[in-house]
Amino acid sequence: MSTSDITTRVFLATGVPATFDKAGYEAMTWLQVQGIVSVGTIGVTDSIIDVPDLETGFTKGVKGARVGTVTALAMREIKSDAGQDALKTACEAFTEYSLKVLEPTASGEVEYISGLPHDWTRNERSTTAYAGYTANFRSNYPSVVTTIPA
Repeated sequence: MSTSDITTRVFLATGVPATFDKAGYEAMTWLQVQGIVSVGTIGVTDSIIDVPDLETGFTKGVKGARVGTVTALAMREIKSDAGQDALKTACEAFTEYSLKVLEPTASGEVEYISGLPHDWTRNERSTTAYAGYTANFRSNYPSVVTTIPA
């Protein structure tokens, strides 16, 4: 049976951890981003290198470099939220940040990613849209999925 992602929370920290493990991420200072509507996919994609073989006439694929996915974060506007302000500032900066996606009821886990926040955009203003924003986050390292911090 599938579980709901309701109660998922997102946090932002400046920089990357000293070590890319539970202890490294838990040592960071986190600020919650309020009003989260959705968190896009998190993961990596592999570049596939084609290796042709003249003898067999078949081209095989082998894995090349990996690249982190771009995770879209959608949020409703909360004017006084320090987390949204920090995420907007992070999107304008040229430095790496880290995200913590906390899933207390869905999986009982937390997923950490580090990379570049970018492309802060306001939602369309229309009769069918709400006031809010989207920010993208490009992972530069593999994610770390672990148990919720104590």
